[in-house]
Amino acid sequence: MSEKRPTKKINAKAIMTDLKEGMTDAQLMEKYGLSFQGLRDLFSKLVEAGLATQAYFTRRALEKVSPPEAEATPTTCPYCGFTAREKFTRCPRCKNDTSEWLDTVELTKILTGSFD
Repeated sequence: MSEKRPTKKINAKAIMTDLKEGMTDAQLMEKYGLSFQGLRDLFSKLVEAGLATQAYFTRRALEKVSPPEAEATPTTCPYCGFTAREKFTRCPRCKNDTSEWLDTVELTKILTGSFD
């Protein structure tokens, strides 16, 4: 016979408050004394109870690994190396057309299959 591990009692309202406040998985595991698997089980119970959706937890996980937004990434001219914070399709320095070139964020999205 396999031994059943003792279950922890965690207040659903408290965990939901912590999630809404943006606590990370590591912070939740430390606060509630949970392993990674224990945290996953807790998330499943919240979904089963109708307190959260699976889509919420999927989105939450993706937010942790998403690349930075395109507007935060500077644009660099592939011809002369000029870099600017704003996007451009014609380089302000060398005047070459850069509209056919993909920026790093767009290329990453294509290579990883993560499209908006």
